[in-house]
Amino acid sequence: MYTIENLIDDLESFNLWVSSLENFDEKLYFIPIASGKWSVAEIICHISFWDRYIIEEMLPIMKKDAVITGIEFEPMNQRAAEYALSGFTSKELIQLQIETRSKLLSSLKKKTEEEFFAEFIYDGKEIDEYSGSPHSLFNYLCGFVWHDVHHKKQVETFLSQQMEK
Repeated sequence: MYTIENLIDDLESFNLWVSSLENFDEKLYFIPIASGKWSVAEIICHISFWDRYIIEEMLPIMKKDAVITGIEFEPMNQRAAEYALSGFTSKELIQLQIETRSKLLSSLKKKTEEEFFAEFIYDGKEIDEYSGSPHSLFNYLCGFVWHDVHHKKQVETFLSQQMEK
């Protein structure tokens, strides 16, 4: 059974992986991973922006019986991509991700089991269409673990292809 501890471990392990990206050539961070896709820098920044959104906007309102309306994700994704390409180095973006995820983890470690599993309505629905489970902080964050893994695979595939060249 997947537990709160597993969830926190998975979110934490992402920072270890992001730290390992410091060893790659700076130029690789700013090349799109495929035609029409973001660069590694944009992907990392995208995750940082979502982590910050969770900390600042979602954690305070995810309470029992809350009625929550999600945001349009594309404008935030666009802001993250623009930020990533606004002159920061790869090391600065990696540090931003590590710091933001660490803040999220610190907040989560203070939560009780009851807070993790408090059910709320999200976008007018009691049940998450992807998991089939009630909306809760735990369920919401499980989606972000999947999100981390998705982007990690993209980046790893890209970097391994670059190393073969």
